[in-house]
Amino acid sequence: MKTKTLAIVLGIGAVLSIIAAAYGLAPSGSAVTGLFSFPFAQIGNLLRAMSLAGTFGNIAAILLYAALGLCPILLLLWRVIKKQVRIEDSLLVITSPLLFFMMYLMVNPALISEQFILGSMSEFGKAVLGGSFYSVLIGYLILRLLRRISRSKTAEMLKWLQLLFALIAAALVFSVFYLAVTGMIGTIQEVKSANTDPAVSLAMTNTIIVIRFVLQQIPVLLSIWLLILAIKLTDALKQDRYGEEAVTAAGRLGAFSKLTVAVTVICSIAANLLQLIFRGSLNSHFSIQVPFAPLVLMLIMLVLAQYFADSSKLHQDNQLFI
Repeated sequence: MKTKTLAIVLGIGAVLSIIAAAYGLAPSGSAVTGLFSFPFAQIGNLLRAMSLAGTFGNIAAILLYAALGLCPILLLLWRVIKKQVRIEDSLLVITSPLLFFMMYLMVNPALISEQFILGSMSEFGKAVLGGSFYSVLIGYLILRLLRRISRSKTAEMLKWLQLLFALIAAALVFSVFYLAVTGMIGTIQEVKSANTDPAVSLAMTNTIIVIRFVLQQIPVLLSIWLLILAIKLTDALKQDRYGEEAVTAAGRLGAFSKLTVAVTVICSIAANLLQLIFRGSLNSHFSIQVPFAPLVLMLIMLVLAQYFADSSKLHQDNQLFI
């Protein structure tokens, strides 16, 4: 995998995400709910419009609704015929009725308030439905990938690992430049709407919100570069797992992992202490973060990099001894 091409694609994605966050979905929470309900909410609106267009449109909408809901069962039957069915395919039996139920509510959004204790928050209900479906779908795909990896040889496993790193990097870019930016804009708007007294200045509060946002996202940006270095290491391992290039790539990954861990800890401490120092000017919206998950990922990267570096050096020493 070409890391330069990946970096360019991630850069383009970052720019597009910032544009979408700045001009599209500024209200807090709307980005997340819209993401989870996409594209099912839009398909539901289309099916509803078709069903209201007349008899022919209603029949077409029912057929499309049935075809969509039966897709997981048809996939299961195809895998049975091909004798490729595995235990994880049992999730397809759950996916089909879940899809029927979800799409029925998407076509009839008035029923969402009856199914959930949400009042008039139909958009949040759609997000819950979409998120439940995506959890089953993603779980199924992960189990399929796990079986594929367990049967793969080393070279193919490294390719899958590269793809996984690239997908995680893309997800991090989206989270930083779209979800996080949208959340920051929404937080500033919430502070503004909650403080209607013109005599109260919100400049310090907004400044702290922006600084806190920057401090929280710096480790994520470093993690993206860390993933790119990990992809470079897998490239070197595919060429020669004990070669000099692998040793160099592992050393770079290990050094940058140490730097990323240190910066993550410092940024977390700085963001938390900053809020404490300026507690009198914040007018609420405190946010304490302890980034356990990113730190665990970085430490795993550090251990793996050190392992590959030591293994390569040991192999080279043995070759010299022989």
